[in-house]
Amino acid sequence: MTKKLGGILAAVSTPFAADGSVDEGALRNHVDFLIDNGLHGLVPGGSTGEFAALSLDERKLVNKVVIDQAAGRVPVAPQTGSTRTADAIELSKHAADAGADAVLLVQPFYEAPTRHEVIEYFATVGEAANIPVIAYNLPGVTGMNLDRPFYRELLERTDAVKYIKDTSGSIEQAFDLIFNLGDAIDTFVGWDTIVLPAFSAGAAGSIWGAPNFAPKETVAIYELAKAGKYTEALEIFKRLWNVLDFLGKEGYAVATKAAAQAVGVDLGVPRAPYGELPAEKKEELTKLIAETGLNYGK
Repeated sequence: MTKKLGGILAAVSTPFAADGSVDEGALRNHVDFLIDNGLHGLVPGGSTGEFAALSLDERKLVNKVVIDQAAGRVPVAPQTGSTRTADAIELSKHAADAGADAVLLVQPFYEAPTRHEVIEYFATVGEAANIPVIAYNLPGVTGMNLDRPFYRELLERTDAVKYIKDTSGSIEQAFDLIFNLGDAIDTFVGWDTIVLPAFSAGAAGSIWGAPNFAPKETVAIYELAKAGKYTEALEIFKRLWNVLDFLGKEGYAVATKAAAQAVGVDLGVPRAPYGELPAEKKEELTKLIAETGLNYGK
C-alpha cells in the first residue's frame, strides 16, 4: 500500500563524485540529512536532481538508492518523465518495483505534444506502472501550461493521476486548482516565491528544491501555515525570500547546490552541460545566505 503524499517533499539534488559519477554514499547521507530534519517526503530525479544530465541507468540508480535509504520512513516519489513514453514507463515500473509511493511525471518536452497526446501520456504511463502519478506542469520547459480544464479532461480519461505539481509560477492558477479541483486531486506548488500563500489557501504542500539547504525552515513554513500561524510562517518565508528569488533566476539546480555549499551541505558540483555559478553570482548568493542565518555545517 502506497503512502499518501503531503507537506514538504524535497526535490532531491543528485551529488556527483570528483570523477563525475553519481556519488551513492553522499546521496545516502543526504537522504538521512533530509529525513532527520523533518522532510515529509522525497522526490529524486527531478529538475533539481539534474535528471536531464543522467543516463537511464543512472536515473534508476538514483531512484533505487533514495527509496532504499528512506526505508519507508517517508514517502518517495521519483520523477520518471521522459521525452519517450517507453522510457517513462520503464522508469516508472522500476520505481514501483523498488517501492516508490508515487511517480512525478514531467510531460514530454522539446517537441511539444498536443493536449490530447499529453493526456494519453499521463494515462498510459500511470496505468502501465500501476502507481499513483503526480502530473508535473512545467510550462517554462515544456511550452504548454496545464490548466484546470486540462485536468478535468485528464481525470475523465484516467484515475491514475492523484496529484498535481504546478510550477506555472502563477498564484492565480494555483488558487484555481486548489479551490476548484480540491475535491478530485491534490495540488502541490513548485514555485518557491509563492509557496506561503499557496499553503495558506490549502495546497497539499510543495515539491521543492530549497529543502536541500533549508530543510527545517521549509518544513516550518508549511506546518505553521497549516496550523493557522501565518505571522510566524511569514517571518521565516521573508527571511528566505531573497534566496528563493535568486534560485528562480539563476539556474535552479546549479544555484541550489551553491546554496547548499554555502550552508555547509556538500552536494558536489553540477554535471555538464551545467556548470557552477560564476564567481560574482556565487558571491551574491553567499551574501544572501549569510543574511538568512542558515547554517547546517556537518
